[in-house]
Amino acid sequence: MAYDFTAASSRSLTANSAPVTSLPMTIAAWFNRKSSGTNHFIAAVDTSSGTGFNGLFLTASPNAVGASSNNGASFALAQTSTTYSLNEWNHGAAVFASSSSRTAYLNAGGSSTNTTAIAVSGVNNTTIGARYASGSLGAFANALIAEVGIWNVALTVAEIASLADGMTCDKVRPQSLVFYAPLVRDLQDVRGGLTITNNNTATVANHPRVYA
Repeated sequence: MAYDFTAASSRSLTANSAPVTSLPMTIAAWFNRKSSGTNHFIAAVDTSSGTGFNGLFLTASPNAVGASSNNGASFALAQTSTTYSLNEWNHGAAVFASSSSRTAYLNAGGSSTNTTAIAVSGVNNTTIGARYASGSLGAFANALIAEVGIWNVALTVAEIASLADGMTCDKVRPQSLVFYAPLVRDLQDVRGGLTITNNNTATVANHPRVYA
């Protein structure tokens, strides 16, 4: 089972710790977006005060995947050249090779890299289905989300392709996987052991097909 996030209900999952406090980092997840028109965050490593984040999100228009960084003063975005259809499962990934290199992937393709230098410091939180800004959660996802993984390395294109083909996160560079929430019924970080809080009752939904 995946988890169903409804933006109007401000649903999100949070963990009061960050599995990665400096780059490089990769965030990847499966998503099934129910509506477009606004920016929806899939996952982010951020500051609970809202002063910065590195995140994987879905852009308002077009329906693309983004890898974004924000340090409270500046914002940088890499956005895929390909787009997804609503109400279908897709795979998204954001690879942060350094503070001046972030790459977005949709279904292991359409990659785009942004090289604006933005250093995000003081991260202390992990969010799924939202991100912190000015001390409050926002940019809530209106989507089903599953198989959220965070690595402390920049995964290669081939490794992103393996995830998009349905490999579970723990089968791809497992020695560098620091956070893994399959979101199959139980809310657990089965890799790093972080406690995950369900805010406003995100509910279970059908899971995408993956290969454990």
